[in-house]
Amino acid sequence: MTAQPLAAPPRPVLFEIQRAGRVWRLASSDGLFFGLFQTRASALRCAVEEADRRDGGDVLLHTHD
Repeated sequence: MTAQPLAAPPRPVLFEIQRAGRVWRLASSDGLFFGLFQTRASALRCAVEEADRRDGGDVLLHTHD
């Protein structure tokens, strides 16, 4: 009996928030989520809510001013 290789852990999803003119742009590294927000706080809230909906893996939050 041969050993089966272990499955690789899921890649973390990066939610990036950056200023885009007068709005804040939120995008996920897997390309499944995108949004424009009037405030950085609202973009961050939305990123956390979206991360909570995801199963498995870690979510990294990174913000640019």
